[in-house]
Amino acid sequence: MEPPSEQQKEQILKLFTDGASNDEGACAGLKITYTEGQDFTYTIRLEFKSTNNEVEYEASLSGLRIAKKLGAQHLAAHIDSMLVANQIEGSYDAKDEKMASYLAQAKALMGTFVTCMVKHVKRGENKQADALAI
Repeated sequence: MEPPSEQQKEQILKLFTDGASNDEGACAGLKITYTEGQDFTYTIRLEFKSTNNEVEYEASLSGLRIAKKLGAQHLAAHIDSMLVANQIEGSYDAKDEKMASYLAQAKALMGTFVTCMVKHVKRGENKQADALAI
């Protein structure tokens, strides 16, 4: 992969995430898009027992890390978990110790971008990431 151009660095990178957990395991789906239309998609299989909300955080954290490696400076994260999105935005508290740890990691990673916004996105608007989280 080539290093990002100066133009790409100034663009807003869009991150779409989804996670799913069931008796067969857990999987996260990510779609990363530069405004010029260059897409990257990822599926991540988790090898540990986790809840849906934990998988949603794992998806978001992975997406933030990948965006940073791509050289993004401006990020718009679209998360389909209302709980995770609202915890990151600050309108919900992370009461559980594990969720508080995930939240702290997300905040630290978000702080490495020049701008970073998080938005809750409905499942219907997140079809590609949803399809990857199988």
